[in-house]
Amino acid sequence: MKLQKQLSRRVGNKEYPKWVVTIPPKQISVLGWKEGEFLESEINGQELIIRKEDIRRRQKRKEAAKKAWEKRKKKVRD
Repeated sequence: MKLQKQLSRRVGNKEYPKWVVTIPPKQISVLGWKEGEFLESEINGQELIIRKEDIRRRQKRKEAAKKAWEKRKKKVRD
């Protein structure tokens, strides 16, 4: 696997990088992961653990984002 740094965006003179890890296709196949699936991660000491995002957690995140968006739209209208 390889860790790569890419430019995500530039705002004024500030650059914001993103990091990309290339995972071999065979490992993706063994895990049963598909393109576009949401993943979650945690750090345990010097290890990065990546797994499929729990569906319930994803639903809660979507609901929270929707509420925040509605609140923001209301604030702009007022």
